[in-house]
Amino acid sequence: MKKLLLIGILLCGILFAQAQSKTQAGKTSKSTSASTTKTVYTGTGAEIQFDKLTVDFGTLKVGDVKVVTITFTNIGKKPLILDDVISSCDCTTVTWEKKPVMPGQKGTIKATYTAKNTGLISKRLTVLSNANTDRVILQLKGEVK
Repeated sequence: MKKLLLIGILLCGILFAQAQSKTQAGKTSKSTSASTTKTVYTGTGAEIQFDKLTVDFGTLKVGDVKVVTITFTNIGKKPLILDDVISSCDCTTVTWEKKPVMPGQKGTIKATYTAKNTGLISKRLTVLSNANTDRVILQLKGEVK
């Protein structure tokens, strides 16, 4: 009985160690491929790359209006079309040019934030496009005092 218990514990330990090593290997390959896709695009379609994914408004007062322009580049091989840019709240409005952005060209999204309430700002803009990365989330942050 003791031998069976010892064998069972050893098997569980071995299985646990193998599961951990597979998990670590998966994390390494994901982070490597994620960093690679941000700098070099090898696909055949459109691909979007933003100059920055987070915009910091800094400190605002209630009633302040902050306008920011967010720049992106089509690093793909086909024209890039923004289908929609969705704001997470009605305090932020967005506009963008509806014409296709050609490969290697830049485009912009203009976001206008109106400070309505005091507190920390944590808003999202979801950019939908025909790119292989068809959904990108941009963060808007800051504080209203």
